[in-house]
Amino acid sequence: MKKALFVLLSILAVVAIVVVGCAKPAATPTGEGTPAATTPPKEGVVECKFSVAGPMWLDAAEGFGLNAYMAMFQALVEKHPKFKDKFVLKIYDKAQLYNMNDAQTALASGAIHMTYGGPHYFEQWNPAWALLEAPGIIDNYEHFMRVLETDPFQALTQELAGKGTTILAWMGNVGDVYLFTSKPINSLSDLKGIKMRYFGGEGQAKALAALGAEPVFLPYTEVVTALQTKQIEGVVTDLSGALFFYELPRYTPYLLPYVISVQPVCMTANTKWLDSVPESGQLTDPGMRELISHPVWGYFNRMDTWPYYERQGAIMMQFWKASAKVSPYNEDDAKKLKQTMVNAQKSIFAKLDPKYMQAIDSAR
Repeated sequence: MKKALFVLLSILAVVAIVVVGCAKPAATPTGEGTPAATTPPKEGVVECKFSVAGPMWLDAAEGFGLNAYMAMFQALVEKHPKFKDKFVLKIYDKAQLYNMNDAQTALASGAIHMTYGGPHYFEQWNPAWALLEAPGIIDNYEHFMRVLETDPFQALTQELAGKGTTILAWMGNVGDVYLFTSKPINSLSDLKGIKMRYFGGEGQAKALAALGAEPVFLPYTEVVTALQTKQIEGVVTDLSGALFFYELPRYTPYLLPYVISVQPVCMTANTKWLDSVPESGQLTDPGMRELISHPVWGYFNRMDTWPYYERQGAIMMQFWKASAKVSPYNEDDAKKLKQTMVNAQKSIFAKLDPKYMQAIDSAR
């Protein structure tokens, strides 16, 4: 059974595109790869530069779900009569143009036309986005999607579009975030003094400190070495990263069964570019823009990889239980953990308009 699960998961996951703890590289252009030579499109032909950090054909569980959207879009523009010979899609994968941090600012400026995004990438335009991935704030992906429907977050989405980034569709939660430790954790008090590597922001650091752990920030490239040398004794990440990037069953085999945060990912387009794409104005005969961005006709909104990510998460949890250990679940500890994480971040979000937290609480 273990062997079969391992083979299955090995096929599905090699390296994650948006692995927690490795999804936030330094904000400098990578210069990796050589972009294909560009020639100006013919008059009346729309050009779309699509930038992504990972390879176009990635078998990792996270990357496979994300790239399904790219493959669908590629087929759309090559085969659909509304796009054929009228739309040029140029995909720059493997960070040929930008890493994912820089891709966000490049998108907003119009240097590229489409990429992926997520709340932590949008913080640079409004810190309220940070609430959506802060430890303990969002219960699960269903809660996240309900929050987006509230007036304050609808306005936040419109504000983002006004600054150059239009969200085409939310694709799913690429992985729940957990705590992994080298020592057995039977209660939250056992976290005291554990050196725990975290991957993102002041919120995670404050939450870990409030739990009694010692937060240690490290680049993802240094995590395994730090585990081997006992510089750290725990890691904050998701199951895909834990199993296939860091091989955590070898170093931190104990998983605390409490979700720290979610990792929502969306498909985005440059607002001005999208507005320039021809539209028909008739939903019975949609044009290019409707087929890209309309909430009914848009191809990105017709796909839903959320069930895929949910299924992959369940498979990976099953594999973790077979190859490592899951600490006991305690309802009181679950409530205490959530409240501790929320309280630890109050100072960070004190300057935000309270309407955002009110909206999050109203959507529970």
